[in-house]
Amino acid sequence: MIMATTEFVVRKSALLLPWLLVLPLSAQSYEVGLFAGQQSFKSASYADPTGEGDLNASSGSKTVVAARVGYALVDMGPALLQVTAGYQPKVTTTLTTSAALYGFQSSQDYGASSASLGLMANFKAVIAVGAGVEYRDETLSSNGVSTRYGRPWGRVNAGYAVPSPILKPFVGVEVALPLTSKSLSGDASTADQLQALAPKLEVGLYGGIRF
Repeated sequence: MIMATTEFVVRKSALLLPWLLVLPLSAQSYEVGLFAGQQSFKSASYADPTGEGDLNASSGSKTVVAARVGYALVDMGPALLQVTAGYQPKVTTTLTTSAALYGFQSSQDYGASSASLGLMANFKAVIAVGAGVEYRDETLSSNGVSTRYGRPWGRVNAGYAVPSPILKPFVGVEVALPLTSKSLSGDASTADQLQALAPKLEVGLYGGIRF
């Protein structure tokens, strides 16, 4: 009877062992954070071969605040691999142009907002560093017209996390930039015009809590 019980325990242990080995790879670690920094926009120019007039358009940088959440797919030792989702509310800058051509005015508002989904790899040390890529669905608007612009962005950051047992506050610097962009052309549609002036760089602070 004792031998049968022992064999049953051994069999159960053999079945549980693979799950115990992969448990650290599926640790349910969450992150909630805020990014605050400067977002700059592309300038666009078009030299009209017909001689009707060249076009130059540019806008100033804006302060943006974006919320982000993350879920750890792998959290083992210094390695942290996350899936992330974020949202940046609309910011509005002033677009100035050299001529009122192709539907542009000499001065008009230009707005941008975005929602994102991405993957981030972090190396946790005294100074933690991370790099990742995300897909942003950007909404761009100006002069009463709007369009959506989907494209990949790259992100890198470096910072410090408080080594507490449960809640782990962290703060660091972050840089993000798009991996694709568009140029302005004479036959550009309104959507293409807005996309040619889309955000081109973000630099700021990113902080939050992991738990």
